[in-house]
Order: sequence, then structure tokens, then C-alpha cells
Amino acid sequence: MRVVIAVAALAATLAAADWTLYRSLPFEVSTDRDKKHAREVLNHLDQLRWAFSQISGKMEPRTLWPVKVIVTRGPSSPQLRLVHDAWVGTLDDKAEVPNAWNAQLAQIFIEDNLGRMTPEIERGLVAILSNAEVSGTHIILGQPVPKPTLDWARMHVLVTSEEYRGRVKVLIANLSKGVDSGVAFRNGLGKTAEEIEKQAQTQLAAKTVATYDMAGKPVNAQRDYQAREADDATIKALLKPESAPDTALGRMAVNDFDAAVKLKPEWAEPWKLMAALEQEPGKKAGLMKKAAELSPRDGKLWTEFALLMHSYNRFADADKAWAGAERAAADPTERQQIRARREGLVEARLQAEQDARREEKLAKERELQRLKNEAVARIREAEGKFNGGKAALDPEKKIEAWWDGPQGDAKVEGRLVRVDCLGKQLRVAVEVAPGKVAQLLVPDPGKIAIEGKGELTLGCGPQRAARRVMVEFIQKMNPKMNTVGEVAVIRFP
Repeated sequence: MRVVIAVAALAATLAAADWTLYRSLPFEVSTDRDKKHAREVLNHLDQLRWAFSQISGKMEPRTLWPVKVIVTRGPSSPQLRLVHDAWVGTLDDKAEVPNAWNAQLAQIFIEDNLGRMTPEIERGLVAILSNAEVSGTHIILGQPVPKPTLDWARMHVLVTSEEYRGRVKVLIANLSKGVDSGVAFRNGLGKTAEEIEKQAQTQLAAKTVATYDMAGKPVNAQRDYQAREADDATIKALLKPESAPDTALGRMAVNDFDAAVKLKPEWAEPWKLMAALEQEPGKKAGLMKKAAELSPRDGKLWTEFALLMHSYNRFADADKAWAGAERAAADPTERQQIRARREGLVEARLQAEQDARREEKLAKERELQRLKNEAVARIREAEGKFNGGKAALDPEKKIEAWWDGPQGDAKVEGRLVRVDCLGKQLRVAVEVAPGKVAQLLVPDPGKIAIEGKGELTLGCGPQRAARRVMVEFIQKMNPKMNTVGEVAVIRFP
């Protein structure tokens, strides 16, 4: 409460102040006091951004929201705060940029420019930049911190050591793209993570600390930062004691999607809010995908997108989203939880697909059997008609070899290739040699003998599996039926 009152009081006392603004994007420094000091503050911010770019390899790192500093007489802000569409801080006209601001800016640079890295590397990068000392175009890195940690010591080794300082950007680029930590260390530094860890522990225990004088951005603060007139109303608005959720920016994201996207196309929040409200699956998926792409470090958002794609059975998109969620995980534990959840859903999906394929196969087999049964029934019905109304013989029943009917005076042997059903008569075709067929008439199917093994009935039409057959017949030409005799006995060997 005291901070809010102090900021409000400060805004009231500055109503008639004469303000000058200096800009080097993404930074703006406004002052109603010493203009030289204001330029030095802007140079500090500029050089801190430069140092981050040299270490990370991210040239021209951006911030989603600009950083606006007000240098005036009064207390300095302990932290930058998000007001309207900018990070805002007030700095006493005699004070240097606080280490807490350095650390916060380093974290903002990481969040707005790099993919998720291991927590130890991110914490170390923040720690090494937190007490960066700027003097003109010189940046001193690696000075002792009040409470050194292994994360600080590790980054200290990588930044101040001549062996690694030119290669640390490769390590960070690998980690930022989701490359496995062990591979990233070997690719970037030519050393294992364990080897670097030992050097970090040695550094942490050391009594003396080496520093690195980095060549800064080639800029002359007192010459290159041009003075501009600042608007009093804008300064007053920046000093209002608002918190981020209550800002006009936050209200815009909720109430005016088009305006919010136009204001800041790379801002994910409006897309997330619209996705939450959208009910149509296709539109919802598109909004969620855009929000996730704008938030590569938001593991929760990527997980929600993966679950959404899974629920829509868009499994290829779900796999990509799961990969994004794993890359965005804040630590190995979260990554393992995401992986386990993904594997559980994939296993359930594969089991469901396997069950569906099995059921489809069974359904096809049932349908095929039904069609076979219907076909057999039709054949039996036809055979019954041609066998004088007698039931077809049971193929499992043993047939006794006896016959007291007509005896043939000739016979043929070959393959039974066709049975023509001609009203009450049958005509059988026996292939006795390749291309040579003998046709025989069955005037009355009920008065012939059928002997042998297997199926002992005659199905109408071409025989799918032509069986060997021996036919005894009475020689009797029938030109009209094109037959050479009348069947007496049919034997299937």
C-alpha cells in the first residue's frame, strides 16, 4: 500500500514538469531532471540487451512490450511493472539501474526470445546478467553475487572462460530448440554436461572470481541518443498504480479481439481467450494452434492444444502438439509427466484402433458366412427340385455301395466341369481331355446312382472346383440336347 501511495503522490507532484524522452527500442527513458544521467540509464539498458544477445546468440532480442523508465526525483521502483502496454519503472535521478531490474530484464529477454531451456541454464543466465556493470561501451560480467549458486557458477565458467565464451551461444541455441541436454553440451562446448558441472563446482568453491570485460554496443550515449519532447499526460498515465490484470491492455484482450491483435500481432493472450470462448471445432483448433505458436514456452497451453487435437481424432496434429508441450516443459519432472500422459493416450488410442479393426474383421467374416449359408440353401433347394423332391444326401453319412437300377454300356472318365439344370432334366459335362468335353443327359435325376467320397450332390452351373468323376452311361444320341448318352451311375473316386 505504501508503494501505491508513493507512486500516486509522485504523479501528482509531476503535473507541471518539463519532460524529455530518449529512445532506443525497445527502451524509452523519460526525465524531468539530469539529461546526461537519463542517457546513461538508457545506455545501461541498451548494453544489457547487447550482452544478452552476445551470450545467447539471439541478435536484436525483442521484448513483447516496450520498457519505459521514468527518471525523476523520488523512490526507485523495486521492480518493473506492466502498465497499459509497457513495462514501467521509476528511477531516482541519482540512482543507478538496480540489479533487480537487470535480473527482471534478463528474464524478459529469455521469455520473449528463446525456447524453453533447462532451468539451471536459464537461472544461470539471469544471475550472470543481474549484476552486469556498464561503463560506456564496456560491460563487466562475472562479478561476485551476494549468494552464489551452482547455476551462477556454471554460467560464470561459460561466459568468462576464453575456452567457452564464444561457444556458449551454440549451447543455448541447441537447448532452446529442444535438443537433449547431453547432446547440446557436446554440440556446443565439445564437453559433457558432467565435465562442465565439475568446473562449476570448482568455481563455486574458489576464493577469487574472474571477470570478463565484454565489448559493448558501439554507441555514444551523449551523442547518439536524441532528445524528444515527452507528453505530460503519457507520463501521468504510466505512473498510475495499476496492476496488469486491470490495465486497458487486459480489458482489450477480453473485449476487442481485433484491436488487440492489431496492436500486438505476436501477443498470445487474445488468441487464448478467443479459443476458450469458441465452440465450433475447426475455429477453436485454429485459435488454439495460433496461441500455442505464439507461446513456445507455455507447456500448459501446448498440452491443452494436444488434448484438443486428440479429442478431434487429429492424431498427427496431436503428436506435434505433444512434442511442443515437451519442449516447453519447465523441468524434467514436468516433461516426464507430459510424456506419460501422452503415452497413456496413445496407448488407449492404439488399443481402440486395434479393437475396431478386430470388430470390423469379425463383422466381415459374419457377413461372408451369412452369404455362404444363403448360397448353400439356394443350391440345396435347386438340388431338391432336380432330385425328385428328395432331400440332399448328408455328406457325412456313409453311402453303401449297392445299385439295382439301369446299368450303363459305356463309360467316360475326366473332370466334372458343368451341370446344366434344364427343367426336370440335367446335362453333365465331363472334360475327358484338354479341350474335349463329353455331354451326357440325366432324364430323371431321381433314377441315377451317385457314389463315392465327399459331396455327392450335383450343383447347377459351372463347377468351381472341378472334381474327378467316372460316369457310366447308356449310349443314346440326342441331337437336340447335344448329348451322347443317358447317365446311369456317377462315381466320385
